[in-house]
Amino acid sequence: MEYEEDPFWESTHSEPNKQQQGKSSNTALAGVVFGILAAMFGLRLMFPDSNAGSGPSPLASAAPTTLPSGGDDRHLVRRSSVTNNWVSWLQSHLPGEQPLQMRSDFKGRVSEWTGTASGWSWNGGVVTPGKLRLWRPTLNSKDYELQFRASIERKGMGWAFRARDTDNYYATKILISGTGLSSSASILRYGVMNSWTFDRAELPLPMTLQRDRRYNITAMVRGSRFTTLIDGHVVDEWSDSKLKSGGVGFFADQGDASAIEWADFREQKGWLSRWLSASLFIPPNLMVP
Repeated sequence: MEYEEDPFWESTHSEPNKQQQGKSSNTALAGVVFGILAAMFGLRLMFPDSNAGSGPSPLASAAPTTLPSGGDDRHLVRRSSVTNNWVSWLQSHLPGEQPLQMRSDFKGRVSEWTGTASGWSWNGGVVTPGKLRLWRPTLNSKDYELQFRASIERKGMGWAFRARDTDNYYATKILISGTGLSSSASILRYGVMNSWTFDRAELPLPMTLQRDRRYNITAMVRGSRFTTLIDGHVVDEWSDSKLKSGGVGFFADQGDASAIEWADFREQKGWLSRWLSASLFIPPNLMVP
């Protein structure tokens, strides 16, 4: 005699199997997520996202990142301890949003710069800044390296970083005093919030600068630590945590005159943030109830 399958047996035997399979799938998925988190934690320890802590500067110990300029070279020669090894390869191949890298020779794409054009002029392949203008594509950045080649023709030159707009930013200026060709120089840095200046400080530079000579200048922005290099030599470093993000720009105060040949911007994306934005995205349909 043939019997149809009893619904009672179907519900009491097949349902536990389904529940067991669901638990196994969830356990496997949890194991994968835990493994990814462990790997990210290891990378976080090996390569921290920022150097905002106290103690000796890891930026200064890694400097110089550039070689001193010589003559009329137009391209910055970069030197880094991680160039052409597995660390730089891994950083360039990590998943997630790629770091922003831009270069401007100021010969075109003026629309990339926002702010008043008052006092700005272009002549002979260089730009002379006036009132503060910001590099529009960089405004959402946090940690980065700004490099540019410029000369001081009169009094000083300035640049801004972590700039949210023209009323909120950090600023650094290099000033030359005296009347000779080679004169003493100082560095001035301060912050601006809602158009109010704070923590203004001026310090002598540990080197002599020449008017009308072009220098390779590097501004490193990592966490709350800011480092300035001239021709590969660290000349200043300071910290502040009021402004967390923002782009870069150039300006000249009244009486200043400088000539900028080109600017190079390289954003630094943290290992953890890139993994979180790519590796841990799990579509809802992959979750087993």
